[in-house]
Amino acid sequence: MKRSFLIVFIFFVSSSFAGIPFNSEGKKTTITHENSDDGSIIKGTVIEESTGKPLPLVNVNIVGTNLNTTTDAAGNFSFRKVKSGKYSLQFSFFSFETKIISELEVLDNEATTVTVSLSEMHGVLDEVVIKTVKAKAESINSLLTLQKNSVHVSDGISAESIKRTPDKTTSDVLKRISGASVQDNKFVIVRGLNERYNLSYLNGAPLPSTEPDRKAFSFDIFPANMLDNLIINKTASPDLPGEFAGGVIEINTKATPDKNFQTISIGGSYNTITTGKDQLYSQDSKSNPSTILPSVTEFKALQNTKTSTNILSIADFAKKYQSDWSLKNKTFSPNTSFQYTLGRYFKLSGDERVGMIFSLTNTVSNNYNETVRREYETPGALKVDQFDKSYSSQNLFAALGNISLKLNSKNSFSFKNLYSVNNENRVLDKNGPVLVNDQVYSSTTSRLYSNNKIYSGQLIGEHFLPESKIKINWVGGYSAINREVPNERRNTYTYVKLDDGTFTQSSAIFAAGNTGSNYSGSIYSSKNMESIYSTKVDVSKKISFSDSFSADIKIGGITQKRNRNFQARQLGYVPFSGFVNGVSYNSTYLASINTQSDKTIFNASNMGILGPKSSGLTLYDGTKGTDAYIANSKLDAAYVLIDNVFNNLRIVWGARLENYSQHLVSKEDNGITPIVVDDAKLDLLPSVNFIYSINKKQNIRLSGSKTLNRPEFRELAPFVFYDAQTKFNTEGNKNLIIAQILNADLRYEIFPGKGQIFSTSIFYKEFTDPIELQAQANNTNKYENAKSGRNFGVELEYRTLLSSMFGSKESKFLDDLTFFTNIAVIRSKVDISNLVQSSKLVDIPMQGQSPYVFNTGLQYMNKEMGWSSTLNYNKIGSRIAIQGNQTTNGAVPAYWEKSRAFLDYQLAKTFLKNKLELKLNVQNILAQDLIIYQNNDLANTPKIKGVAVALNSVFNGDSQDKNGFNSKEDDLIFKTKFGRTFSLTLNYNF
Repeated sequence: MKRSFLIVFIFFVSSSFAGIPFNSEGKKTTITHENSDDGSIIKGTVIEESTGKPLPLVNVNIVGTNLNTTTDAAGNFSFRKVKSGKYSLQFSFFSFETKIISELEVLDNEATTVTVSLSEMHGVLDEVVIKTVKAKAESINSLLTLQKNSVHVSDGISAESIKRTPDKTTSDVLKRISGASVQDNKFVIVRGLNERYNLSYLNGAPLPSTEPDRKAFSFDIFPANMLDNLIINKTASPDLPGEFAGGVIEINTKATPDKNFQTISIGGSYNTITTGKDQLYSQDSKSNPSTILPSVTEFKALQNTKTSTNILSIADFAKKYQSDWSLKNKTFSPNTSFQYTLGRYFKLSGDERVGMIFSLTNTVSNNYNETVRREYETPGALKVDQFDKSYSSQNLFAALGNISLKLNSKNSFSFKNLYSVNNENRVLDKNGPVLVNDQVYSSTTSRLYSNNKIYSGQLIGEHFLPESKIKINWVGGYSAINREVPNERRNTYTYVKLDDGTFTQSSAIFAAGNTGSNYSGSIYSSKNMESIYSTKVDVSKKISFSDSFSADIKIGGITQKRNRNFQARQLGYVPFSGFVNGVSYNSTYLASINTQSDKTIFNASNMGILGPKSSGLTLYDGTKGTDAYIANSKLDAAYVLIDNVFNNLRIVWGARLENYSQHLVSKEDNGITPIVVDDAKLDLLPSVNFIYSINKKQNIRLSGSKTLNRPEFRELAPFVFYDAQTKFNTEGNKNLIIAQILNADLRYEIFPGKGQIFSTSIFYKEFTDPIELQAQANNTNKYENAKSGRNFGVELEYRTLLSSMFGSKESKFLDDLTFFTNIAVIRSKVDISNLVQSSKLVDIPMQGQSPYVFNTGLQYMNKEMGWSSTLNYNKIGSRIAIQGNQTTNGAVPAYWEKSRAFLDYQLAKTFLKNKLELKLNVQNILAQDLIIYQNNDLANTPKIKGVAVALNSVFNGDSQDKNGFNSKEDDLIFKTKFGRTFSLTLNYNF
């Protein structure tokens, strides 16, 4: 209720400031529906040619008519209910050239869009300069101007491009962007820096971490078809947050419409190793034991005071808490997808307009994977060799609701909302010998249900004060994440292989007074609740000092408050014991219970006292003090940005001041001794971007900045997270400190027109105290500050029409073919000698850094015939997944992820005057295995020869590729199999 009141209050105050119109009686103007389907629409954006920034209050007139309007604060304009035909538009603005756009073709009942750039006149203000340009040429040149004048070194992808790929989630889309790769199909790595060095924003507001065990945002929870565009900013400026080294990822959801529409999309897909195959599933994974059992504190009070009453009370709770542990069989269904989108446009009195867009998406994805999992006593000495099967069903539901209110050309508001629910039901089945060449085998099953709910909302205002020519923009944001694992249950049986090849009866493993992942009947539940409140306001004004020198000054500030409450509980079944009413039950456990199946072993009939000299199981709470923590942080920032234009040179410079405080409270394992983290720091973060325009189609960019990387709540918390799939434990570190980063970029770019681009970039980053995930003994990983690090590389991007490549200007077929490619070759060096006490570990790759990221593709689009086709190829180099000891025979070597390639294809055809579209997608055509390995660089390894030497030198930085996977000598840790996915989607526009 308080939150709703706050939003209404902000909207009321802002509306009053902007002057919402009232009639003479003090009543609001009424909304009337305008049937936007009657007639066509002309809309567009007017920008300044020298900077690419939008121009407000430009006069726009349809030549030969009395229809005219002015651009709003964002430089946008529109004419509605226009008849089809060809028109000329005139654009005029004080101190700028007047431009006429001719031959603008308007089709019946469609929206025609044009982007126009105006040049400022210097020293000729008393003259009238009119320039006439054809519409098609103007839009191409103006889009080029927008690209060319971006303040940052950035790369992105539009909604139209997303449509032409098989991508279903935002993480799929991110693979297409230069210098970006995706880990675990959801975490983004930019310029070879792992996910913790990136920051994510939705519609201008920050997004919290979605993960319980790492600083990362899981991009697979946002459907790709809800995006308007996605941009990765790779260089800093004062108006961007200072906490990043890889990139600031800006996700913008679909904007409100210009006319009424409805679309529906229905799809289904088939996976070659999943669909139609057998599926193991658990029927009872959503019930949380904490809804039936006492709290941890109350339970432990009973457990620690072993009176007869308390012992019997716990056994009674064990009888009451009943859960179905049996695993059932069914057949994997095909994957399905559904989306419905509704857009509405309303006209108020005068110039006021309201636009709304609502969208619902629901996808069901089924996955089956087989994994070979191994462990080693020492490098090369195999200890464990098991086979895992993973059966999962994931349901993603998302709802989008965006509303925009345009009061006039000077004031507009929007309210954007996105709600996402991501459920996963997964069963793991692990089998194999406990030790290699041992007769003892184990079979472990895990039943996991996770529920991830995210809400993100932004209230946005844009204002322009015409007399002072001041722009005011503000964003108020609220995001909340609720991630719950209500009841993950793990059960383990052991059995012995006899000499004749047969097996003994399986038997469960229970330990008195202990529970955990290695014992039968262990139960884990957790809940992670996090919220972010944020506000941002900036004010900008352009000042012209002379005909050739101007400054666009922007000042602003932000506030951001984060709160997290994390609680986990560790329960399990143990043999009933103790003295009850003077009778000892310390040696009365009925061992035959151990041989019962999943279906019956934890039934109420096996709990507590079973007879005069017979007892069964009871519950034990093994929750530690470190299994819960609360944390909060506050960030207050102010910045000054000055955008100077001096002839062909543009300098964007300034500084950002960030005041950050962080507080975390937990307890030691004993649940009594407090653990407190309380840090505060003031940082000054300067940045400068030089942009030199060689001509209208070429730029040289040079930038430098200071940024930082703060420890995440999870990385500071002492909580130890166990992953049943990898069998890794991840532990936080309360002693982590902030990493400092110095950044430098040099980029040359050419914009030939028609959406084509060529660019090459060189970047360098220097780290002090970078945070690395370090492998420890006993399959435990811990966050640590390394001494220092460097990251540097080269990025190339090329997008061109085949007609340009082959010098043909008359071929319609080649004009419809676009070839695109981008590649990043990256090196990083980190000094972790302080973590493993070795002087040799001062020059190794940073965790998560790929030596290269390669994307390429070919796109065909024939709008007249309604055909389109896209082929995409993506590959990354081998990278360190978890840092370790890289010295020869190191006790805990690093874990490497082998290089993998992805190939996707889409074929689409439109029918019924573009109302119906049919798309065929094929994803992961190569279906390469995911391989995690430990690298053994043996002295007698055969030398690599031929062309591979040169390729390895360029892309891996080592002619012999010593860090690459060699199946004959490296230790295989995981090998996971994936299938190909064929999907068919039907889209219909009403």
